[in-house]
Amino acid sequence: MEKILIIDDDTFICEILKKHLQNNKYDAEIAFNGRNALKLFKEYKFDLVLCDFRLPDTSGLELMQQLKAINQSVPVIIMTAYADVRMAVRLMKLGASDYITKPIQQEELLALIKKLLAKPKKPETKQRNKGIYSNGDFIIGDSAKIKYAINLARKVAPTDMSVIVSGETGIGKEYIARFIHEHSLRKDKPFLAIDCGAIPKELANSELFGHIKGSFTGAISDKVGVFQKAHGGTLFLDEIGNLSYDVQLKLLRAIQERVVSRLGDDKQKSIDIRIIAATNDDLNQEVKENNFREDLYHRLNEFKITLPPLRERPEDIKVFLSYFIESANQELNRNITGVTPEAESIILKYPWYGNLRELKNVIKRAVLMAEGESIDTECFPSEILYPEISETQTVTVVAPEVNTNSKLKHASSEIEKRLIIETIQEAGYNKSKAAKILNIDRKTLYNKIKLYDIKL
Repeated sequence: MEKILIIDDDTFICEILKKHLQNNKYDAEIAFNGRNALKLFKEYKFDLVLCDFRLPDTSGLELMQQLKAINQSVPVIIMTAYADVRMAVRLMKLGASDYITKPIQQEELLALIKKLLAKPKKPETKQRNKGIYSNGDFIIGDSAKIKYAINLARKVAPTDMSVIVSGETGIGKEYIARFIHEHSLRKDKPFLAIDCGAIPKELANSELFGHIKGSFTGAISDKVGVFQKAHGGTLFLDEIGNLSYDVQLKLLRAIQERVVSRLGDDKQKSIDIRIIAATNDDLNQEVKENNFREDLYHRLNEFKITLPPLRERPEDIKVFLSYFIESANQELNRNITGVTPEAESIILKYPWYGNLRELKNVIKRAVLMAEGESIDTECFPSEILYPEISETQTVTVVAPEVNTNSKLKHASSEIEKRLIIETIQEAGYNKSKAAKILNIDRKTLYNKIKLYDIKL
């Protein structure tokens, strides 16, 4: 039975649509906001998404991009009022499969769903060119370094060993975790990913282990944590170094004893999960500095895979370049055939500290900016054309005479944003190190990265 996710803050519309879809032999789930929609989308495999253009906590465009980042092939239908039709058409150009106007005619919607689900689905994993495995936006070239890392992933996949995946930001650590899961004996069970750096400290216990109603202010209902949701499958803990020391202790106990208890509950639940953790920090150094528990590190580090940065794999860049041009052509409805020799030279020389994520974003922008059939140097932003300026340029912040140690205390928003970007670059994209340079905690740094929409 094909599964559809309905996203709308109008509970009446959601229930009507859900009932209609169920009557027509579809399985349907409801989310009333973007946050819950993302959680459901990560937990279950949906064949189609029906999303309202306006949501209380996000926009249809932003949510669609987040969903597509998880699964590029899932069709997304945008529901919109008559006044938003022009925007809906723009959303289609940016990746939406179709749109439907409100008030919704149920038979029209049903026909549209059947049409989209009848299209042959593109496999998520396929062989595109010799030596390239693709899974969503993650691609593996033919270089010896990445082949070695993938060989390690293949060897450890059939076991139940805990794995640490390390590497710089944007290198594809979550995709490696999914690769391990998909080649394991747990492949038919859940794969759950959680970003430890994005969880507020006071909610970490609840997100990981769950809570019962009334266990703290705001706990208006029972909640099952990701440890229980991932039972039988794999739990991927991204940016694990950002968990507080007390949460690390509870995590250690859960892994050792294979039981968890929800916040406010004295009952214990047995769990059977595999842990894959990821970090762009040096956890050994974090252990030495007492920021990360040594016993937890050794419990997680049964097997370690280090992903080489893109700048150490220059032979792969041309392959990735072709792949991202093809993807951007499909997403933006363009027909770019390649790059000029001058543009290719810049791409090959640039250090790509943001790795695959940065390369994808730059190429997507270049495809959009290209006037002819090829990408030329004018399609690149200045930081790509002149990286030596971006890397050496410093920002001087003139602050009032106030006793403070934080570099960010008196910076204007624009200067603060630039200072954060340059400090992260200076720290080699190690966010923990950048936070120390700025004299703020890691959570504050993550909040500011989100606030300024900094893409790394």
